[in-house]
Amino acid sequence: MIRDALHLIKTHWNDFWEYWTPVVMISIGIIVFILEAFAGMKAEYGRYNKKKSGLSAPIAWLIQECPAFFVPLFLMFYNGIQFFDSSNRINTNVVLLFLFMMHYFNRSFIYTMRIRSKNVVNYMENFLAFIFCFVNGYQIGHYHTKFIRHDLFEWNFLLGVFIFFCGFYINIDSDNRLIRLRKESNGSGYKIPRGGMFEYVSAANYFGECLEWFGFAIASWSLPGLAFAWFTLANTGPRGYHHHLFYKEKFRSEYPKDRKALIPFFILKMELVLFYPSDILIGIFLCKTNDDDNLLVQY
Repeated sequence: MIRDALHLIKTHWNDFWEYWTPVVMISIGIIVFILEAFAGMKAEYGRYNKKKSGLSAPIAWLIQECPAFFVPLFLMFYNGIQFFDSSNRINTNVVLLFLFMMHYFNRSFIYTMRIRSKNVVNYMENFLAFIFCFVNGYQIGHYHTKFIRHDLFEWNFLLGVFIFFCGFYINIDSDNRLIRLRKESNGSGYKIPRGGMFEYVSAANYFGECLEWFGFAIASWSLPGLAFAWFTLANTGPRGYHHHLFYKEKFRSEYPKDRKALIPFFILKMELVLFYPSDILIGIFLCKTNDDDNLLVQY
């Protein structure tokens, strides 16, 4: 029986990682988006950790993010992946895997050494993030080490890599601004982020990360890449919107009125109407009004 089970796993191993895992990730992303955007749920880390217990932010980030670096690295050596094929053509899937690992090397090791946050990450949130990064690292690593692509001059590869680096720059720049702001505040509380993409959106770091992974998905042109990009947006989009509400409530008239939540210049004449008795969030789009004291919050 065990032998039959192992044979079944071996037979469908590739299908599991190339098709079913991305499909499940997309499905879970839809559920997460609905819960966080419309039911008002928030991942309990940082300012939303109500329990105030857990791992310190630097340690938690290191633990949860590093599988997305080490798992693809292992698969590159295990599968004996080559940067050039027998005809000296570049395997662009390896290029994309290096970009993926570059992001997570920064997030796992460089970023964690720089942050000085006193916030803690809930143990369960940290565990779930670790599982996600492990699974996602394997699905991305599996696909990009199994298949050889020569898309160096294809439109989707060039466009996707360009978008990726734009997002990577925005993400790093936004992180730097938040780190400096936290250092300058010297523990005195939250301040209004300024400069860079923060002039346009409240969650500039999340915008940069979403841009990265949608660029990656375009360059990869694969189901695993698309699933990861969607899950990133489904998870960070509502959280960025919650940050937007937090800033507007805390700073009120001091907060820039034209600043959006996640996407700059998005639907300039539309706003997201919030109706949340008992903290239940229901959003619908209506035309812009001039009443600054109602529940209209720019998205």
